[in-house]
Amino acid sequence: MPSKYARRMPATELSNVNLNLLVALEALLRTGSVSRAATRVHVTTSAMSHSLAALRRLFDDPLLVRTGRGMGLTPLAQSLVTPLSSLLRSAERLFDGGGGFDPAHADRRFVLAAPDFLATMLLPPLWARVAREAPGVRLEVVPTHRRANAWLLETGEIDLALGAVVDDAAGILRTDLCTEGFLCAVRAGHPALRRAKALDLDAYARIPHLMITLGDDGRPTWIDEELARLGRTRQVALRVRYFMSAPLVVANTDLLMTGPAMLLRYFAGLVPLSLFAPPIALPTYPEEMYWHQRFDHDPAHRWLRERLREICADLGTGTAPERRRWNPPGAAGKPRGRRTRAR
Repeated sequence: MPSKYARRMPATELSNVNLNLLVALEALLRTGSVSRAATRVHVTTSAMSHSLAALRRLFDDPLLVRTGRGMGLTPLAQSLVTPLSSLLRSAERLFDGGGGFDPAHADRRFVLAAPDFLATMLLPPLWARVAREAPGVRLEVVPTHRRANAWLLETGEIDLALGAVVDDAAGILRTDLCTEGFLCAVRAGHPALRRAKALDLDAYARIPHLMITLGDDGRPTWIDEELARLGRTRQVALRVRYFMSAPLVVANTDLLMTGPAMLLRYFAGLVPLSLFAPPIALPTYPEEMYWHQRFDHDPAHRWLRERLREICADLGTGTAPERRRWNPPGAAGKPRGRRTRAR
C-alpha cells in the first residue's frame, strides 16, 4: 500500500525546497508541538501546521505522531535533530558575515552550558555587556552534561561550556577563566561551632556533611584523598547534584559542606551562613571555558569568549591553579585523550 506522503524529493532538487521549512522543522523537533513551535518562530499555529504538512511530504514521513502524552518524534525525526541544529548554526554564522563581526548590528544566538552557580554569577555582568554592545545577540543557558559536553561542542549544539567537566576529545580547546578555592560552611549558630573561630579536624570529621556530587562519578575527591592521607574520614549524610541548593540546605540544617569559595561567599550574603577555612590542605583549581576548534577563529565566537575572560579577570584567587582534575589521573582505569589549551 503506497504511503499517504509523496515520494521524498531527491537531493538534486534542493533548489525547489523552501529553506524556511528547516527553521520550522527545528522548532517542531525541539518543542514536539505545533502551537509551541509556532510561538518559537513567531508565526501562527495555522502557518506552522501547513509547514508540518509540507515537511511530511518532503521527508515522506509523519515526523511527529500523537502519543499518550502529546506528540512524539518518529525515528527519522530523531535522527534529524543533531544535523539540522548544526546546519542552522552554520547558517547563522554564514549570515554574520564570515570575515567580520559587528556586535552593534549582529543577530546571533549563543548557547552556553554552565553549572547553576557559575551561571548565576556570570550572567548579570555578561548580559550587561551584551545588552550594551550587541543588543541583537541572544543568550541561552543550558545544563552541562559531562558525558555529552564534548559532543555537543563539536556539533554546535552548544557554543561554550563554562566551568563544566568536559571529557577529553579531539578538537576541544580550553582556557582558564579564573582560579577557585575551597571554603567550608555551616549555618550561623551551628551548635558544634557556635563560638568557634576556626574549624578543626575533629569537628570536620564528626559533623555530618552535605556533598555536591558531579553526576554519577563516585571516585574519591581531593577532600577524601586528603582525609585518607591523615587517617580520617568524613560522614556524608546527604548528596546533591545542585550547587545552588546546597548552601540553602546547609543554612537550614546542622550539616557542613565544603564547596567553591565564590559560591559560599555569594550565599553568605543572602542566608545565615558561617564560613571557615578547611582544616585540611586542599588545592586551588581552575574554572575553565571550553569550545571546539571549528569555531576558534569565528569572529562572533571570539568576541563572546573575550567578554567572558574580561568579566572573570577579577574573580577567584588571582593565582595559578594548583591542580586541574577532581579525580586522580587514571582513577577510572581508562586511557584519556588530549585536550588543547588555548593561549
